[in-house]
Amino acid sequence: MPNPVRASARRTFPAVVLTLLIGLVALVLLWPDAQPTSAIRAAGATPAGGAQKSQAPETRPPPTSPPAYLAWVPGGFPSSFRDHVRTVDELTATAVVAGDTRWLTTSHDADGTIVDRPTPPFAIPIDAFAVNPVEYAPFLPDELRVEIIGELNAGKGILSTRSAELRGVGVGGTLTFGGQQVTVGAIVPDETIGWSELLVSRQVGERLGIVDDRYLLALPDETMSERAWESLVAGLLPEGTLIRSVEPGGTPYVRVGSGVNPPVVVKGVFGEFAAHADPADPAFLTIDPRWVRAHLRTKSVPLIGQVTCNAAFFPLLIHALREVERAGLGSLIHSTAGCFNARTVARDPTAPPSNHAYGAAIDINAPENAYGATPTMDERIVAIFERWGFRWGGDFLIPDGMHFELGTPVGVG
Repeated sequence: MPNPVRASARRTFPAVVLTLLIGLVALVLLWPDAQPTSAIRAAGATPAGGAQKSQAPETRPPPTSPPAYLAWVPGGFPSSFRDHVRTVDELTATAVVAGDTRWLTTSHDADGTIVDRPTPPFAIPIDAFAVNPVEYAPFLPDELRVEIIGELNAGKGILSTRSAELRGVGVGGTLTFGGQQVTVGAIVPDETIGWSELLVSRQVGERLGIVDDRYLLALPDETMSERAWESLVAGLLPEGTLIRSVEPGGTPYVRVGSGVNPPVVVKGVFGEFAAHADPADPAFLTIDPRWVRAHLRTKSVPLIGQVTCNAAFFPLLIHALREVERAGLGSLIHSTAGCFNARTVARDPTAPPSNHAYGAAIDINAPENAYGATPTMDERIVAIFERWGFRWGGDFLIPDGMHFELGTPVGVG
Protein backbone atom coordinates (compact mmCIF):
# COMPACT_ATOMS: atom_id res chain seq x y z
CA MET A 1 0.00 0.00 0.00
CA PRO A 2 1.46 3.40 -0.95
CA ASN A 3 2.75 5.67 1.75
CA PRO A 4 0.38 8.66 2.16
CA VAL A 5 3.17 10.92 3.36
CA ARG A 6 5.66 10.16 0.59
CA ALA A 7 5.87 13.86 -0.22
CA SER A 8 7.80 14.46 2.97
CA ALA A 9 9.99 11.39 2.82
CA ARG A 10 10.78 11.13 -0.89
CA ARG A 11 10.76 14.84 -1.68
CA THR A 12 13.87 15.25 0.48
CA PHE A 13 17.39 14.26 -0.46
CA PRO A 14 17.86 10.52 0.09
CA ALA A 15 20.27 9.99 2.95
CA VAL A 16 23.04 8.65 0.74
CA VAL A 17 22.78 11.50 -1.75
CA LEU A 18 22.76 14.12 1.01
CA THR A 19 25.76 12.47 2.65
CA LEU A 20 27.64 12.51 -0.66
CA LEU A 21 26.71 16.16 -1.20
CA ILE A 22 27.95 17.24 2.21
CA GLY A 23 31.02 15.06 1.81
CA LEU A 24 31.91 16.58 -1.54
CA VAL A 25 31.50 20.12 -0.27
CA ALA A 26 33.41 19.31 2.91
CA LEU A 27 36.26 18.02 0.74
CA VAL A 28 36.31 21.37 -1.05
CA LEU A 29 36.28 23.23 2.24
CA LEU A 30 39.26 21.25 3.52
CA TRP A 31 41.24 21.22 0.27
CA PRO A 32 44.05 23.77 0.61
CA ASP A 33 43.71 25.22 -2.91
CA ALA A 34 39.92 25.30 -2.96
CA GLN A 35 38.46 27.61 -5.60
CA PRO A 36 34.92 29.00 -5.75
CA THR A 37 33.99 27.09 -8.91
CA SER A 38 34.82 23.78 -7.21
CA ALA A 39 32.36 24.47 -4.40
CA ILE A 40 29.68 25.50 -6.87
CA ARG A 41 30.06 22.25 -8.76
CA ALA A 42 29.79 20.26 -5.54
CA ALA A 43 26.67 22.10 -4.41
CA GLY A 44 24.96 22.33 -7.76
CA ALA A 45 25.56 18.92 -9.27
CA THR A 46 23.56 16.67 -6.94
CA PRO A 47 19.93 16.11 -7.94
CA ALA A 48 17.22 15.48 -5.37
CA GLY A 49 15.67 12.05 -5.13
CA GLY A 50 17.47 10.65 -8.19
CA ALA A 51 17.63 6.93 -7.44
CA GLN A 52 14.10 6.72 -6.10
CA LYS A 53 12.34 7.96 -9.23
CA SER A 54 10.93 5.02 -11.12
CA GLN A 55 9.81 6.78 -14.30
CA ALA A 56 12.58 9.19 -15.23
CA PRO A 57 12.19 10.17 -18.89
CA GLU A 58 14.73 9.25 -21.52
CA THR A 59 17.46 11.78 -22.17
CA ARG A 60 17.09 13.68 -25.43
CA PRO A 61 19.48 16.15 -27.03
CA PRO A 62 18.15 19.63 -26.28
CA PRO A 63 16.16 20.98 -29.23
CA THR A 64 16.61 24.55 -30.37
CA SER A 65 13.74 26.96 -29.81
CA PRO A 66 13.28 30.05 -32.00
CA PRO A 67 15.23 33.10 -30.70
CA ALA A 68 12.43 34.80 -28.76
CA TYR A 69 12.54 38.17 -27.08
CA LEU A 70 11.43 38.12 -23.43
CA ALA A 71 9.77 40.70 -21.17
CA TRP A 72 8.17 40.54 -17.73
CA VAL A 73 7.07 42.92 -15.01
CA PRO A 74 6.79 42.42 -11.22
CA GLY A 75 3.44 40.94 -10.26
CA GLY A 76 2.36 40.27 -13.84
CA PHE A 77 0.90 42.17 -16.80
CA PRO A 78 -2.46 43.98 -16.76
CA SER A 79 -5.36 41.83 -17.94
CA SER A 80 -5.68 43.86 -21.16
CA PHE A 81 -2.03 43.49 -22.12
CA ARG A 82 -2.35 40.19 -24.00
CA ASP A 83 -4.90 41.56 -26.44
CA HIS A 84 -3.02 44.83 -26.78
CA VAL A 85 0.36 43.30 -27.63
CA ARG A 86 -1.14 41.17 -30.41
CA THR A 87 -1.95 44.35 -32.35
CA VAL A 88 1.67 45.58 -32.54
CA ASP A 89 2.78 45.62 -36.18
CA GLU A 90 6.48 45.14 -35.40
CA LEU A 91 5.82 41.74 -33.79
CA THR A 92 5.12 38.76 -36.03
CA ALA A 93 4.24 36.43 -33.13
CA THR A 94 3.52 36.91 -29.42
CA ALA A 95 2.61 34.64 -26.53
CA VAL A 96 1.70 35.91 -23.07
CA VAL A 97 2.27 33.11 -20.57
CA ALA A 98 0.14 32.90 -17.42
CA GLY A 99 1.62 31.36 -14.29
CA ASP A 100 0.78 30.74 -10.65
CA THR A 101 1.82 28.32 -7.94
CA ARG A 102 -0.69 25.47 -7.73
CA TRP A 103 -0.80 23.02 -4.83
CA LEU A 104 -0.45 19.33 -5.68
CA THR A 105 -2.52 17.08 -3.42
CA THR A 106 -2.04 13.70 -5.13
CA SER A 107 -0.20 12.20 -8.07
CA HIS A 108 -0.45 8.77 -9.71
CA ASP A 109 1.74 6.97 -12.20
CA ALA A 110 0.30 5.60 -15.44
CA ASP A 111 -0.97 2.37 -13.84
CA GLY A 112 -2.84 4.25 -11.11
CA THR A 113 -0.37 3.72 -8.27
CA ILE A 114 -0.16 6.66 -5.88
CA VAL A 115 3.19 8.43 -6.12
CA ASP A 116 2.58 11.52 -3.98
CA ARG A 117 -0.12 12.10 -1.38
CA PRO A 118 0.98 14.51 1.34
CA THR A 119 -1.10 14.41 4.49
CA PRO A 120 -3.67 17.25 4.51
CA PRO A 121 -3.46 20.15 4.94
CA PHE A 122 -0.02 19.82 3.36
CA ALA A 123 0.39 19.99 -0.42
CA ILE A 124 3.33 20.42 -2.82
CA PRO A 125 3.86 23.81 -4.50
CA ILE A 126 4.07 23.41 -8.28
CA ASP A 127 5.35 26.12 -10.63
CA ALA A 128 2.55 25.89 -13.21
CA PHE A 129 2.00 27.88 -16.42
CA ALA A 130 -0.71 28.14 -19.05
CA VAL A 131 -0.61 29.19 -22.71
CA ASN A 132 -2.85 29.51 -25.74
CA PRO A 133 -1.52 26.65 -27.92
CA VAL A 134 -1.91 28.59 -31.17
CA GLU A 135 -0.02 31.60 -29.78
CA TYR A 136 2.67 29.42 -28.19
CA ALA A 137 3.38 27.23 -31.24
CA PRO A 138 5.86 29.63 -32.97
CA PHE A 139 8.10 29.55 -29.88
CA LEU A 140 8.54 25.76 -29.81
CA PRO A 141 11.29 23.73 -31.50
CA ASP A 142 10.25 22.27 -34.85
CA GLU A 143 10.80 18.69 -33.71
CA LEU A 144 8.53 19.03 -30.63
CA ARG A 145 5.91 21.51 -31.82
CA VAL A 146 3.31 19.03 -33.10
CA GLU A 147 3.60 16.81 -30.02
CA ILE A 148 3.34 19.63 -27.47
CA ILE A 149 0.53 21.50 -29.20
CA GLY A 150 -1.40 18.28 -29.75
CA GLU A 151 -1.23 17.34 -26.06
CA LEU A 152 -2.17 20.85 -24.93
CA ASN A 153 -5.14 20.89 -27.26
CA ALA A 154 -6.18 17.51 -25.85
CA GLY A 155 -6.33 19.04 -22.37
CA LYS A 156 -3.19 17.30 -21.12
CA GLY A 157 -0.18 18.66 -19.25
CA ILE A 158 3.46 18.90 -20.29
CA LEU A 159 6.18 18.23 -17.71
CA SER A 160 9.76 19.40 -17.96
CA THR A 161 12.47 16.78 -17.65
CA ARG A 162 13.47 17.90 -14.16
CA SER A 163 9.86 18.12 -13.05
CA ALA A 164 9.20 14.55 -14.20
CA GLU A 165 12.24 13.37 -12.26
CA LEU A 166 11.07 15.16 -9.11
CA ARG A 167 7.54 13.86 -9.49
CA GLY A 168 8.43 10.28 -10.40
CA VAL A 169 5.56 10.49 -12.86
CA GLY A 170 5.75 9.74 -16.58
CA VAL A 171 3.47 10.04 -19.58
CA GLY A 172 -0.01 8.80 -18.69
CA GLY A 173 0.40 9.68 -15.02
CA THR A 174 -1.84 12.22 -13.34
CA LEU A 175 -1.41 15.25 -11.11
CA THR A 176 -4.31 16.27 -8.86
CA PHE A 177 -4.79 19.77 -7.49
CA GLY A 178 -7.67 19.59 -5.06
CA GLY A 179 -10.65 18.63 -7.22
CA GLN A 180 -8.87 19.12 -10.57
CA GLN A 181 -6.77 16.46 -12.30
CA VAL A 182 -4.32 16.77 -15.20
CA THR A 183 -3.00 13.83 -17.22
CA VAL A 184 0.63 14.02 -18.34
CA GLY A 185 0.79 14.02 -22.13
CA ALA A 186 4.50 14.61 -22.75
CA ILE A 187 7.86 15.18 -21.06
CA VAL A 188 10.17 17.66 -22.77
CA PRO A 189 13.46 19.46 -22.01
CA ASP A 190 13.22 22.14 -19.34
CA GLU A 191 14.11 25.06 -21.59
CA THR A 192 11.44 24.09 -24.13
CA ILE A 193 8.65 25.13 -21.74
CA GLY A 194 10.35 27.93 -19.86
CA TRP A 195 11.63 25.77 -17.01
CA SER A 196 8.10 25.37 -15.71
CA GLU A 197 7.16 22.28 -13.72
CA LEU A 198 3.83 21.98 -15.51
CA LEU A 199 2.52 23.57 -18.71
CA VAL A 200 -1.15 23.41 -19.70
CA SER A 201 -3.50 25.21 -22.07
CA ARG A 202 -5.21 28.37 -20.89
CA GLN A 203 -8.51 26.48 -20.80
CA VAL A 204 -7.09 23.91 -18.39
CA GLY A 205 -5.22 26.65 -16.56
CA GLU A 206 -8.45 28.45 -15.77
CA ARG A 207 -9.78 25.26 -14.17
CA LEU A 208 -6.63 25.05 -12.06
CA GLY A 209 -6.74 28.73 -11.08
CA ILE A 210 -3.78 29.92 -13.19
CA VAL A 211 -4.84 33.49 -13.90
CA ASP A 212 -1.85 35.88 -13.71
CA ASP A 213 -0.10 36.81 -16.98
CA ARG A 214 3.55 36.57 -15.99
CA TYR A 215 5.74 36.96 -19.09
CA LEU A 216 5.78 37.81 -22.80
CA LEU A 217 7.54 36.02 -25.65
CA ALA A 218 7.80 37.78 -29.00
CA LEU A 219 9.28 37.37 -32.47
CA PRO A 220 9.86 40.80 -34.06
CA ASP A 221 9.75 41.24 -37.82
CA GLU A 222 13.39 42.35 -37.66
CA THR A 223 16.23 42.30 -35.14
CA MET A 224 16.03 45.01 -32.50
CA SER A 225 18.28 46.10 -29.65
CA GLU A 226 17.37 45.35 -26.06
CA ARG A 227 16.73 49.06 -25.50
CA ALA A 228 14.37 49.20 -28.50
CA TRP A 229 12.61 46.06 -27.30
CA GLU A 230 12.12 47.47 -23.80
CA SER A 231 10.87 50.76 -25.25
CA LEU A 232 8.33 48.92 -27.39
CA VAL A 233 6.96 46.98 -24.39
CA ALA A 234 6.98 50.05 -22.17
CA GLY A 235 4.76 51.83 -24.67
CA LEU A 236 2.07 49.22 -24.02
CA LEU A 237 2.10 49.62 -20.24
CA PRO A 238 1.24 52.33 -17.71
CA GLU A 239 3.97 54.94 -17.40
CA GLY A 240 6.60 54.05 -14.81
CA THR A 241 6.05 50.26 -14.95
CA LEU A 242 9.23 48.37 -14.11
CA ILE A 243 10.17 46.04 -16.98
CA ARG A 244 12.79 43.36 -17.43
CA SER A 245 13.49 42.93 -21.13
CA VAL A 246 15.90 40.37 -22.57
CA GLU A 247 17.22 39.80 -26.07
CA PRO A 248 17.56 36.23 -27.40
CA GLY A 249 20.42 34.47 -25.64
CA GLY A 250 20.44 36.99 -22.79
CA THR A 251 19.41 34.53 -20.07
CA PRO A 252 19.45 30.75 -19.54
CA TYR A 253 15.90 31.02 -18.18
CA VAL A 254 13.45 32.40 -20.75
CA ARG A 255 10.63 32.97 -18.30
CA VAL A 256 9.41 35.30 -15.56
CA GLY A 257 12.11 35.96 -12.96
CA SER A 258 14.70 35.29 -15.66
CA GLY A 259 17.56 36.43 -13.45
CA VAL A 260 17.04 33.83 -10.72
CA ASN A 261 16.83 30.06 -10.55
CA PRO A 262 13.37 28.63 -11.32
CA PRO A 263 11.70 26.57 -8.56
CA VAL A 264 12.45 23.30 -10.39
CA VAL A 265 16.19 24.09 -10.16
CA VAL A 266 15.99 25.21 -6.52
CA LYS A 267 14.17 22.01 -5.57
CA GLY A 268 16.80 19.88 -7.29
CA VAL A 269 19.56 21.35 -5.11
CA PHE A 270 17.80 22.01 -1.80
CA GLY A 271 14.98 19.44 -1.74
CA GLU A 272 11.23 19.77 -2.29
CA PHE A 273 8.76 20.23 0.53
CA ALA A 274 5.04 20.01 1.20
CA ALA A 275 3.47 22.96 2.98
CA HIS A 276 0.24 24.83 3.57
CA ALA A 277 -0.56 28.53 3.61
CA ASP A 278 -1.18 30.42 6.83
CA PRO A 279 -4.95 31.14 6.93
CA ALA A 280 -4.27 34.61 8.32
CA ASP A 281 -1.72 35.47 5.61
CA PRO A 282 -1.42 33.04 2.66
CA ALA A 283 1.97 34.47 1.70
CA PHE A 284 3.43 32.70 4.74
CA LEU A 285 3.80 28.92 4.82
CA THR A 286 3.89 26.12 7.34
CA ILE A 287 6.32 23.54 5.98
CA ASP A 288 6.07 19.83 6.73
CA PRO A 289 8.23 19.43 9.86
CA ARG A 290 9.79 16.23 8.50
CA TRP A 291 11.33 18.24 5.65
CA VAL A 292 12.50 20.85 8.13
CA ARG A 293 14.23 18.19 10.25
CA ALA A 294 15.83 16.57 7.21
CA HIS A 295 17.15 19.75 5.54
CA LEU A 296 17.58 22.63 7.99
CA ARG A 297 20.46 23.08 10.40
CA THR A 298 21.35 25.79 12.89
CA LYS A 299 25.06 26.61 12.95
CA SER A 300 27.42 29.39 13.93
CA VAL A 301 29.12 30.96 10.91
CA PRO A 302 31.83 33.64 10.64
CA LEU A 303 30.82 37.29 11.22
CA ILE A 304 27.14 36.47 11.65
CA GLY A 305 26.93 33.89 14.43
CA GLN A 306 24.07 31.42 14.67
CA VAL A 307 21.78 31.11 11.66
CA THR A 308 19.33 28.48 10.41
CA CYS A 309 19.86 27.46 6.77
CA ASN A 310 19.58 24.49 4.43
CA ALA A 311 22.40 22.02 5.03
CA ALA A 312 23.40 22.30 1.36
CA PHE A 313 23.65 26.10 1.63
CA PHE A 314 26.12 26.32 4.53
CA PRO A 315 29.39 25.34 2.78
CA LEU A 316 29.24 28.17 0.22
CA LEU A 317 28.04 30.66 2.82
CA ILE A 318 30.95 29.80 5.11
CA HIS A 319 33.42 30.05 2.22
CA ALA A 320 32.17 33.52 1.29
CA LEU A 321 32.19 34.83 4.86
CA ARG A 322 35.69 33.49 5.49
CA GLU A 323 36.91 35.32 2.41
CA VAL A 324 35.25 38.51 3.63
CA GLU A 325 37.23 38.07 6.88
CA ARG A 326 40.50 37.41 5.05
CA ALA A 327 39.96 40.55 2.96
CA GLY A 328 39.71 42.63 6.15
CA LEU A 329 36.08 43.55 5.41
CA GLY A 330 34.43 41.81 8.36
CA SER A 331 33.51 45.10 10.04
CA LEU A 332 31.29 45.94 7.06
CA ILE A 333 28.88 43.13 7.94
CA HIS A 334 26.79 44.52 10.81
CA SER A 335 23.77 42.22 11.03
CA THR A 336 21.68 39.51 9.44
CA ALA A 337 17.94 39.13 9.05
CA GLY A 338 18.43 35.39 8.77
CA CYS A 339 18.28 32.65 6.20
CA PHE A 340 15.18 30.47 6.66
CA ASN A 341 11.83 32.24 6.33
CA ALA A 342 8.85 30.22 5.09
CA ARG A 343 7.12 32.63 2.73
CA THR A 344 6.48 33.22 -0.97
CA VAL A 345 8.41 35.48 -3.33
CA ALA A 346 7.60 39.15 -2.65
CA ARG A 347 4.87 37.91 -0.27
CA ASP A 348 2.61 37.21 -3.27
CA PRO A 349 0.27 34.30 -2.36
CA THR A 350 0.30 32.94 -5.96
CA ALA A 351 4.08 33.26 -6.40
CA PRO A 352 6.49 30.37 -5.75
CA PRO A 353 8.09 29.88 -2.34
CA SER A 354 11.04 32.20 -1.79
CA ASN A 355 14.56 30.82 -1.64
CA HIS A 356 14.31 31.73 2.04
CA ALA A 357 11.58 29.09 2.40
CA TYR A 358 14.20 26.50 1.41
CA GLY A 359 16.77 28.02 3.78
CA ALA A 360 18.75 28.87 0.63
CA ALA A 361 19.30 32.63 0.88
CA ILE A 362 20.82 35.00 3.43
CA ASP A 363 19.92 38.62 4.24
CA ILE A 364 22.85 40.77 5.37
CA ASN A 365 22.80 44.36 6.68
CA ALA A 366 19.04 44.52 6.24
CA PRO A 367 18.41 47.91 7.94
CA GLU A 368 20.72 49.67 5.46
CA ASN A 369 19.49 47.67 2.46
CA ALA A 370 15.72 47.58 2.67
CA TYR A 371 13.72 45.89 -0.09
CA GLY A 372 13.06 48.39 -2.88
CA ALA A 373 15.55 50.96 -1.58
CA THR A 374 18.85 51.92 -3.19
CA PRO A 375 21.37 49.30 -2.00
CA THR A 376 24.31 50.35 0.15
CA MET A 377 26.06 46.95 0.26
CA ASP A 378 29.82 47.38 -0.21
CA GLU A 379 30.75 46.30 -3.74
CA ARG A 380 33.73 44.32 -2.44
CA ILE A 381 31.43 42.12 -0.36
CA VAL A 382 29.14 41.66 -3.37
CA ALA A 383 32.13 40.62 -5.50
CA ILE A 384 33.25 38.03 -2.94
CA PHE A 385 29.81 36.47 -2.66
CA GLU A 386 29.48 36.39 -6.44
CA ARG A 387 32.83 34.59 -6.73
CA TRP A 388 31.37 31.87 -4.52
CA GLY A 389 28.35 31.44 -6.75
CA PHE A 390 25.85 33.76 -5.08
CA ARG A 391 23.48 36.09 -6.86
CA TRP A 392 23.00 39.51 -5.27
CA GLY A 393 19.49 40.92 -4.84
CA GLY A 394 20.74 44.44 -5.48
CA ASP A 395 20.66 43.56 -9.18
CA PHE A 396 17.00 42.50 -9.11
CA LEU A 397 14.37 44.53 -10.97
CA ILE A 398 13.12 45.68 -7.57
CA PRO A 399 16.42 45.92 -5.68
CA ASP A 400 16.88 43.79 -2.57
CA GLY A 401 20.32 44.87 -1.44
CA MET A 402 20.43 42.67 1.67
CA HIS A 403 19.77 39.45 -0.25
CA PHE A 404 22.22 36.77 -1.45
CA GLU A 405 21.07 33.46 -2.95
CA LEU A 406 22.77 30.62 -4.82
CA GLY A 407 23.30 31.43 -8.49
CA THR A 408 23.04 29.20 -11.52
CA PRO A 409 24.35 25.65 -10.84
CA VAL A 410 26.95 24.25 -13.23
CA GLY A 411 25.36 22.66 -16.30
CA VAL A 412 22.70 25.35 -16.72
CA GLY A 413 23.15 28.22 -19.14
